[in-house]
Amino acid sequence: MLKSRCAQLQKLDKVGKEDLSLAGGKGANLGEMIRAGLPVPGGFVVLTGAYYHFLESNNLMPRIETLLSEIEDDNLEKLEKISRQIQELFTDGDIPADIKEEIEQAYAATGCAEVAVRSSATAEDLPGTSFAGQYSTYLNVRGKEELYHYLKKCWASLWNYRALAYRVKQGIPHQDLAHGVVVQSMINADISGILFTANPVNGRRDQMLLNSSWGLGEAIVGGEVSPDQWILDKTAGTIVEERVALKEVMTVRSTKGIDLVEVPEEKQNQVSLHRDEVFRLLEWGRKVEAYFGSPQDIEWAYQDGDFFLVQTRPITSLYPLPGPVNKREGLRIHVNFSLLSQGMQEPFTPMGENIFMKTVLSPAQMFDRRIKDERDLWWLQSVGGRLFVDYTELLRNEKRWKAMVINDLFSDQEPLTARALLQWLEINKEEVTAGKCRMLPWILKKIIPCLRIAWPMLIATVYGEMFPLKAREKALQQWDNIARSVEEESSKLSTMEERLEFIEKQIGSFFLAGFTILCYIAPSFKNVKKAEKIAAPYFDDCSDFRLVEKSLPHNSTTKMGLELMQIAQKLDEDGRKPGLEDEDIQKFLEKYGHRSVQEVDIGIPRWKEEPVYVLGLLRTYINNQSYRQGLDNFYRGVEEAEAAIDRITARLRQAGARRKAQKVEQLLRNYRKVFGLREHSKFIFNRIYQVCRELLIEVGEELQEQGRLEDKMDVFYVRYFDIYSGSKLQEKVRLHKEAYRRYHSLTAPRLISSTGESIYAATEEKEGVLAGIPVSAGTYQGRARILHSPEEGYRLEKGDVLVTRGTNPAWTPLFLNLGGIIMETGGPISHGAVVAREYGIPAVIGIGGATEIIREGQTVRINGESGQVELLD
Repeated sequence: MLKSRCAQLQKLDKVGKEDLSLAGGKGANLGEMIRAGLPVPGGFVVLTGAYYHFLESNNLMPRIETLLSEIEDDNLEKLEKISRQIQELFTDGDIPADIKEEIEQAYAATGCAEVAVRSSATAEDLPGTSFAGQYSTYLNVRGKEELYHYLKKCWASLWNYRALAYRVKQGIPHQDLAHGVVVQSMINADISGILFTANPVNGRRDQMLLNSSWGLGEAIVGGEVSPDQWILDKTAGTIVEERVALKEVMTVRSTKGIDLVEVPEEKQNQVSLHRDEVFRLLEWGRKVEAYFGSPQDIEWAYQDGDFFLVQTRPITSLYPLPGPVNKREGLRIHVNFSLLSQGMQEPFTPMGENIFMKTVLSPAQMFDRRIKDERDLWWLQSVGGRLFVDYTELLRNEKRWKAMVINDLFSDQEPLTARALLQWLEINKEEVTAGKCRMLPWILKKIIPCLRIAWPMLIATVYGEMFPLKAREKALQQWDNIARSVEEESSKLSTMEERLEFIEKQIGSFFLAGFTILCYIAPSFKNVKKAEKIAAPYFDDCSDFRLVEKSLPHNSTTKMGLELMQIAQKLDEDGRKPGLEDEDIQKFLEKYGHRSVQEVDIGIPRWKEEPVYVLGLLRTYINNQSYRQGLDNFYRGVEEAEAAIDRITARLRQAGARRKAQKVEQLLRNYRKVFGLREHSKFIFNRIYQVCRELLIEVGEELQEQGRLEDKMDVFYVRYFDIYSGSKLQEKVRLHKEAYRRYHSLTAPRLISSTGESIYAATEEKEGVLAGIPVSAGTYQGRARILHSPEEGYRLEKGDVLVTRGTNPAWTPLFLNLGGIIMETGGPISHGAVVAREYGIPAVIGIGGATEIIREGQTVRINGESGQVELLD
């Protein structure tokens, strides 16, 4: 291990992962690969000590810090100017004589006339980030003067426009970064490419993705060529899919660096790797992944019958894997419960996730006494900060798939998830149905706990069916009693242990009680369908039944919106701006301040704590006068619903169905009187959450006083068992905050399998759809902008879809505000695809002629899961 920050050079085989701060990510990884016996070209690393020495000798750091202080978020033009000014400082600086002397000796020792000079930053290839293509690499560098020249250019690339923009986007601080530079023997490759040891397109860890093309690898990384591609089965060692591309250009060595030239016509359609060479690379990939312990992005080169690995980095765009399920092997499928149940795209805070899981702990413990805490809920997992439910055991019987998925599980809530799951099941039928369904024996075994839960719900449902209006009042009273009881009892607590125990008890009991209370009003949920079924024989058009569902009374969420719009109207009429001093706003926050934009996460501040969102809504309502339309729409909806009921019953009477008319009217009016309360359970639940949040902040205060937390609000970045450990929590908080930030940058799939396959949407075949290769998951609809060079980037506006032939690292800063990307050329592991995945931007490549087929300004819908681009106008 290298000791001194002042060390300036070291041979590659003498550095490793412990030298990250001195050799940079690329240098440290290459040193590790040599230790592992992998075929890596020899060379040396100009360490970060030399970088610091260069800065000091030229007095650059004060000037760099002054320029960095002028950065403004989203001001890309200014960012580009600052980048250019910093890089000029490096160009004008002089390399100290002692650094030159060491480099000259090490360069001579390589015995090579030509070398590759590669940037190796200390922030490069760290967990959760990938600076792939952000920094500079120079090939075919000859002689010490050229080496000095490109050394400075590599140092300067730490501050290039795309690297600065990436750090701004990812929230990575610019301070304390440094650059090492790797100098390696040049491989004059006949063939080059990239190997992902997990499939970055679909997330599968049991597959590898291999790209290959003629010449040096720069054409592939830069997206200038569509490479040959193989999908490999990592376990079986077989080829799953092979695609031979038209390879029109390649990068070759020239007298001055490298050139992009045309591939000879006879080789353009010729496969670049034989099958035995593909399998040799698969074996190298297995070895690299096994050594580093995680999926890797490997650049390789092939010269005169030998493979060389010129760098590796972790794949950071993969969605995390679900944990293994104890004693349940084989292929499993997990459904995104955060999205399905709560429509929640964002990750949970650690405490928010912990508390939410505890809500289902009490009923789970009734079924299984072996469950001690939420960590024993094998079927409910946190993956990437989202909660996923393992539905595998429910899906073993193929005959039950449609009924189970469409009717029983979640089609009404999330039909897209239902369609995607059914497609996945068809593809993986053999493995899913191979296992035995254990659910029925389990339910029979647990019949007593089932009845203990179901019996009160059944009684409440029957009562609601017979006396809907009385049931409504009963439900309101019981909900309110629970909330007031929690609020009163919480004030009596005095110790941290009491508060934690109280929270755990209350949220668990409310989960059961809340469902039971909801059963009082549940029968009304189907009233409209019942009424429509009775009336259907007498109606040609049943559209009036849809009007009955408009502007329901007694809906706490609707009432909240109406009150907010009425406040906006009053402020507007008085000519006043929204402010916390306003009495109406204070009353609103007193009544609804326990809510927030992510209210199922107890770690997210409530409106009462941070009223910025509410004040912003009021300003928006006033500025665009939308409160007028909102209020008018609601009151008009009430009138339309009542008129629709009158019309429906009148038509039934006219048809001679008087008794049916009376029954239908009763169903519809009860629906309007009761159904709005569906939201009230959540309203009360959030009142209880607010009490629990306040108690947790008090717990945080005590932990801060004990010296276990830096700040009381950090309590939301730990979990119960962290607190109970008795240890200091500062490092735990730091790691959890970093993970939370990283999870925010990931787009969560609807489904994820135990192999890592991430499904974001169902694939659909439609007319007017262009088919390409999916490279970055997600769907997006927006306006197309046709660009032929990054210099045209000024035409892009936030949310536009970039349509271009291909992208190289110079395009990266333009990605910051994009909604989607469509490229004609490139591969799944070209620079544009890698960065799109990093930024979570849906992207599709391989659509020939896209820049001509798609019109400027046309609305397009990208599906980065299926590779389809739909032309919408």
